[in-house]
Amino acid sequence: MPAGRKTHEYPHGKPIPIVLLDIAMVIVGVSWVAFASKSWIRAVPLIAVFLAIALVYSKLLRAYERTGEAVRIARPLTVVKFVNGIPGPILMLRYAFFVTVAIMIVFGVARVEDATAKVGIIGCVIGLFVIGFLHLAIEHHYVSTGRAKEVDSSRRLTPPAEHPKQ
Repeated sequence: MPAGRKTHEYPHGKPIPIVLLDIAMVIVGVSWVAFASKSWIRAVPLIAVFLAIALVYSKLLRAYERTGEAVRIARPLTVVKFVNGIPGPILMLRYAFFVTVAIMIVFGVARVEDATAKVGIIGCVIGLFVIGFLHLAIEHHYVSTGRAKEVDSSRRLTPPAEHPKQ
């Protein structure tokens, strides 16, 4: 899909139907920006078209994977494990995330002036980005100081238990 990182290699070149679906997805995205902000009535057909394109893309990609025309790029998933439990600053940031989301929902549901709600929701979105960047920075600090370690979660974390021989 466009605007994402590359997920597949195509040994014989990217198939034309996949390219056409990528172009259609870009057209739907531009249409969303142009029309959906004006009315929810205009957004509904765009959502339906997006879902239809995504479904066809998924089915087509699965078929290309089976024939070998598309090869999935394996990416290891790393997880940060803390040695002595989750540190206080990380816990505070996790709680702050949920509190910020709750405040954003309150601004969207409560009877508040539109201008106030808009400023509050924008502030919450900016706050969520700040919380995310701080979380990453603090995790990186704990990993670099040795108080946490990155673990490849695609492997088993614990070896399988051996069964007694009979």
